[in-house]
Amino acid sequence: MMDSSFRAQILGFSNLEEIDGAWVSEDYSALLESMEFGDQAGLEKTELRDMCIMSLQDLEPEEAAYLVLNYRLGDVLRDGQIHNAAHEMLDEKLWEEYVDPKLHESMFNVGSLLFQAFPRLFPEPDAVQVKLEVTAANAASKALLFTPLDESFLLRLLADGMDGQSVLYRLYGEQLQGKSFPNAEDIVWIVRTQVVNEDTMQIEVIGSGYWLDALRHSKSFNSAAYADETQSALS
Repeated sequence: MMDSSFRAQILGFSNLEEIDGAWVSEDYSALLESMEFGDQAGLEKTELRDMCIMSLQDLEPEEAAYLVLNYRLGDVLRDGQIHNAAHEMLDEKLWEEYVDPKLHESMFNVGSLLFQAFPRLFPEPDAVQVKLEVTAANAASKALLFTPLDESFLLRLLADGMDGQSVLYRLYGEQLQGKSFPNAEDIVWIVRTQVVNEDTMQIEVIGSGYWLDALRHSKSFNSAAYADETQSALS
């Protein structure tokens, strides 16, 4: 079986205080209702956002954190867990530190909105957006690149552009080099792709800076990334 081989070039690296589309008009409206805002008729999206932030500012910071967490994660966490998280959010980046990594993306979006309302009280959000162009060097690579991209493949690809002492290698070295990377989907939050030509794909990845900051100074690199065996078998 032919080994996969890729050439990757970093097109852009930027920090994000918020993820576009994470909060929409319906979310702001629902939060305003929970704060008993009153009539929202005629309010545009930007006005809903502004009113939501202003209404959150009328609450105590921990109370605001509880309200937003309960809205976003009330169907996942128990009430006591939400109260604890609301308290911890004042000092901790729960999108990096919360015990369940599956909730990190949601924790980031909660923290992002709270930071807009209380920029001096909540930690500054620090997600990372990486844009890269990836070219397949052979048929096996092309087959892998032009199927729905699996997070395990993407992280192995990105890791090849990082120093071996990066956080990703230190904490997940065995999964990166093994047959299965079950935590990959918790680290990669958002993936967007665009075909450039028959061999090349442009990929955008959004995740926590905790994992992706190691790519900040990378320009281009070679990779032999592969997907988990179960994913490869299904593709």
